Amino acid sequence: MLAGARVGQERFEVKCQPDGGIIGTGRTVLNLPGVTSDLETVVELGSNLLPKRVRAKGTSGTTAVDQLLVIGTSGATMTSNGVAQQITIPAGASYLGSNVYYALPFLVARYDTVKGGDQSIPAFPGGSVMVNRAGRDSVPIGGRRTPFQRYTLQLGAQRATLWFDASGHIVVVAVPSQRFVAIREDMTTAGDALMAILEADIARYRPVTASDYAPPAGASFRAEEVTVPAGRFALGGTLLIPGRGKSPFPAVVMITGSGQQDRDEALALPGLEKFRPFRQIAEALAARGIAVLRVDDRGVGRSGGSALDNDATTSGYANDTRAQVAWLRARPDIDGDRIALIGHSEGAIIAPLVAVSDPRIVAIVLLAGTAKPGISVSGEQYGYMLSVDSSTTAEQRAKLLADQRAALEGMLSATTAKGKPGVAWMKEFLTYDPGPTIRQVKQPILVLQGAKDRQVLADHATLLAQGAREGGNRDVTLRVFPDLNHLFLPALTGAFAEYSHLSVTSLGDDVLGGIGDWLAPRLRVDR
Repeated sequence: MLAGARVGQERFEVKCQPDGGIIGTGRTVLNLPGVTSDLETVVELGSNLLPKRVRAKGTSGTTAVDQLLVIGTSGATMTSNGVAQQITIPAGASYLGSNVYYALPFLVARYDTVKGGDQSIPAFPGGSVMVNRAGRDSVPIGGRRTPFQRYTLQLGAQRATLWFDASGHIVVVAVPSQRFVAIREDMTTAGDALMAILEADIARYRPVTASDYAPPAGASFRAEEVTVPAGRFALGGTLLIPGRGKSPFPAVVMITGSGQQDRDEALALPGLEKFRPFRQIAEALAARGIAVLRVDDRGVGRSGGSALDNDATTSGYANDTRAQVAWLRARPDIDGDRIALIGHSEGAIIAPLVAVSDPRIVAIVLLAGTAKPGISVSGEQYGYMLSVDSSTTAEQRAKLLADQRAALEGMLSATTAKGKPGVAWMKEFLTYDPGPTIRQVKQPILVLQGAKDRQVLADHATLLAQGAREGGNRDVTLRVFPDLNHLFLPALTGAFAEYSHLSVTSLGDDVLGGIGDWLAPRLRVDR
C-alpha cells in the first residue's frame, strides 16, 4: 500500500533444497503513481544464503525486462535481453532487488543474533545494508497477544522496518519515508497494529552512520553543526559561514525534494553514490560570501520528527523552513533582511509558500518545480512512459492513462482513512495547485529547469514564470538547460531508469554559476 491505498501485490513461494540451498520464486505487480511494473523473479541461494542465480522477467513501466544474473566464485555474468556482460559484485553480497520484497528475509537471515547490535551486510545493488534486531512487539490477535520480531534495515538515507512471525516468516515491510507498507494478506489486523507501534516509536529510528559535512581543505568558509528548533522537535544541519566579506552575512536556506532526505540531498542509487547537489550549491555560494543553511529532513540524520507526523505534508515542511529562517534571523552574524530560499522539486513548491507569507524573504530559486496539482504531474509522468512505447496503440495508451487516473482518484479517496502513514501528504500532493501561489510572489524569482526532466516536464517552468509575471512580478528569470534531467545532470533521455548509468554525477558550473550570479546582486553580497 502507498499512503493507505492498495497499489499492488506480491505472491511468492520459498522452497528449501536437499543441499541446504533455497529457491524463491515470486511475481510482483505494482501500480505506483507514474510507475507500473509486473515482474516474475527466481532467486537461487546456496546453503550459505548467498545468491547463485537471479532471474527477472516481465515489464517495468513500458520497458521489457529479461535478465539473468549468474554468480560464480571468480565473478558474475549479467545477461540482459540477450546481451551478456561481466559485472563486479562485492564478496559475500546478498541480493537486494528493487521491489522484490520476498528476498529481504534472505538478507536478514544472515544477521548474527548472538552478536546483536548493528551489523553491516554486503548487498547488491546499492552497497551494504546496516541491519539491527530492534526487538519484539506483541499485538492482540484473536483475543491473545501474538509476538513478532522487529528488524530495521538501513540503506543509505532509507530505513525499512520488517516484522517476522514466530515461524520466521515475513509479515510486514514498511518504508515510512516513502509512505509505503507491504502487509501479508492473512496478517492485515496484525500489520495495522504493528504500524501503529512504528508510528509511536518512529522518533528512535535514525541513520546509523553520519556523513562528514566538513568543508574541503583550503575552503574560504567554515562549517558549523547546528540544531534548529522546529516546534516539538529539532532539525540537525550544517551552516556554512563565509570567510570573506563582512558580518552580518546574507544567507540562503535550502529546501529538499519529496521523500525524507539528508541535508546534501543524496540519493541511495547505484552510480550516484557521490552525488551531493545541495552540498555543491551550498559550498559554491559560501565561497562567494553567502551563508547557507541546509538541514536533514524530519526523521533523517540528526533531525527529530518523522514522515509519519500528522503535519508531515508540504505545508508542514513549509513550517520547517520558516523555523530555519527565524533561527537564522536570531543570529548576530546573519542579516535577517538578506535571506533567500532555494528549493528543488517539492522544495520548489515550498519556497513560494514561504515567500508569500514572509515579505522579508529577498528572493527564491526554484529548481524543477511543479506548476500543476500532483494528480496531473503523475499523469504526465506516466504519459511520457507510454509515449515512448512503440508497442502500444493510441487507444491502448488512452485506456492505460484513464486507468492510472482512476487509480490516483481512488488513492485520493483512500486518504480519508485514519491511522495510515503519509495519508495527509498524499492528499495534499495530489490536490495542491502551485499556480495561484506563484502569482502572489512579489520577490525576485529564478526558475531553473532541465529540458530532459521526465519527473517534472519542462513546460512547468514556463508556466511558473508566466504565472509570476501575470501576478505583477517584474523580476522573473527563466533558464532551461537543454541537456539536463531532473537532477540537473547531463542525460540522454532523462528517464529515471537512466539515473544509475549517468556519466556525469556532479552539478556543472553552468548551474552553480547561474544560481550564484543571479543571487549575488539580489542579496547585495558586495555591498
